[in-house]
Amino acid sequence: MPTVRHVLLVEDHASLRQVLVATLEMLGYRVTAYASGTEALAALEAGAAPDLLLTDVRMAGVPDGLALATWVRDHRPGTPVLLQTGYTRLPTGGFPVLQKPFTPEELRRALAALFGDPA
Repeated sequence: MPTVRHVLLVEDHASLRQVLVATLEMLGYRVTAYASGTEALAALEAGAAPDLLLTDVRMAGVPDGLALATWVRDHRPGTPVLLQTGYTRLPTGGFPVLQKPFTPEELRRALAALFGDPA
């Protein structure tokens, strides 16, 4: 039986967070969702070990999505990160970005590419 991968999702808009959780679960992932970078960082610092971080770039509070992604890169090397944003001109720190709005198929393909799965 294949291992179910764990996605740590950070999205500050509740309705979008709910849709993303449902979509990720439909795609076969286990999801832990947070409404802020602050909550997600606290979980990571407490030992949460997701297989992938999927975070919005622009969020209120500290850290924003880019700072959170950078923390994961620095403290959890090898953990894939996928940024999502509706903005077109934001720094991305070299992380892959999924442009909002995106379809479930686009999300599936982006995750498969990060995990090295066949498309």
